[in-house]
Amino acid sequence: MNEAIHVEIQNHIAVITMNNPPANTWTEKSLYAFKQHILELEANKEIYAVVVTGSGEKFFSAGADLKVFDEGKHQAAIDMSRAFSEAFEALSDFKGVTIAAINGYAMGGGLEVALACDIRIAEEQAVMALPEAKVGLLPCAGGLKT
Repeated sequence: MNEAIHVEIQNHIAVITMNNPPANTWTEKSLYAFKQHILELEANKEIYAVVVTGSGEKFFSAGADLKVFDEGKHQAAIDMSRAFSEAFEALSDFKGVTIAAINGYAMGGGLEVALACDIRIAEEQAVMALPEAKVGLLPCAGGLKT
């Protein structure tokens, strides 16, 4: 697995693995790739469910690298917010069942991808938080909407 978003189909279930070590953070590119995979799975009548998880044992996803928002690049923040919103709205609208298999830290956009799923299952060591407020941001990926 070397792409940031890896999809594996087993029977009628698609497993999407976030794979951007060390913390499975989101980039604008990975968010649009995630959205594209969801739309392709939506069009596949053989897929009944999607499971979203993170690679490794420590992180489900630490969300976005907050430096993108903290560097004062207004347009970059707008672009990332839009990418988060579009990706997680596509997940929320998926016709089948969506399940977040939270296998570690789920922070910010990492928690919001889980909140966009129908079902969330967390391992015992999972830690969840929305740390955006520390840098003056609200969760922008739809986590407050669901």
